[in-house]
Amino acid sequence: MSSRQVVLEPRIYHATFLNSFLSEIRKMAYLRGFWVQAIGVVALYGLIMFAVGVSQKDYGPSYLDAQAITFGITFLVIFTFAMGGSAVTNEYSSNTMRTTALSDPNRLRSYTAKHVGVFVMVGGVNLVLTLVAILAYMVGAGGSWDFGDGNLRALVMFWLILTTSATMAASLGYIIRSTAGTITASMALLYVSNAIVIINIDWIRETLYNYLPLQVIQGATVSNLDLMGMGMKLSWSTSIMVWLGYALVFWVLGFVRYQRSDI
Repeated sequence: MSSRQVVLEPRIYHATFLNSFLSEIRKMAYLRGFWVQAIGVVALYGLIMFAVGVSQKDYGPSYLDAQAITFGITFLVIFTFAMGGSAVTNEYSSNTMRTTALSDPNRLRSYTAKHVGVFVMVGGVNLVLTLVAILAYMVGAGGSWDFGDGNLRALVMFWLILTTSATMAASLGYIIRSTAGTITASMALLYVSNAIVIINIDWIRETLYNYLPLQVIQGATVSNLDLMGMGMKLSWSTSIMVWLGYALVFWVLGFVRYQRSDI
């Protein structure tokens, strides 16, 4: 039996979720752009957090607060949008999405494998980023960490939001199929949506505004002390549930688009 026959032999090769998942991991691991973005954002944010720590050194070790790290989430999410979206749009631009669909004809399984792969890969990058930021801030400030008062919880939410934002961008990639379009749409969702406050209606300014994506991710990543000091309207638990609700909408819309359209 030739090597080609072995590969195509149905008793030897059959599509499974594990095979599709491992394939997605390999594809992302071989993307040079993914690693350039990952290394760049980790190094850049590490330097920023070291500088923040040095600037706050006079306040003493007791000043170390997770909010100093999580405050940058509105900047970092740009990179996770790019990493998650490009994992899908690169396949469309290089015309390999058809091969992906043929290798696993079950589109739900293929779609899920892609999202789990993005979650794992970008989640790993975000874990390293969080640990580097914690260490850099601690060294710069010359103090030690106290993970009480919601600090640990704020850092976990920081990681979770950054990682799920990558899967949301992956869903948008299936819908828009363009890297530039996906990133633009993601940015509009996060930042431009705040422009709704120009509508002079009390319900929009006092209620709806608090449920917009930018407000939600800030509310989910504050520590207990900052939650009281900043006067957040939503609790951190409500904020993270709203964010996951946004993510669910994107996951469903992305799958509907992928399921019903030609490659």
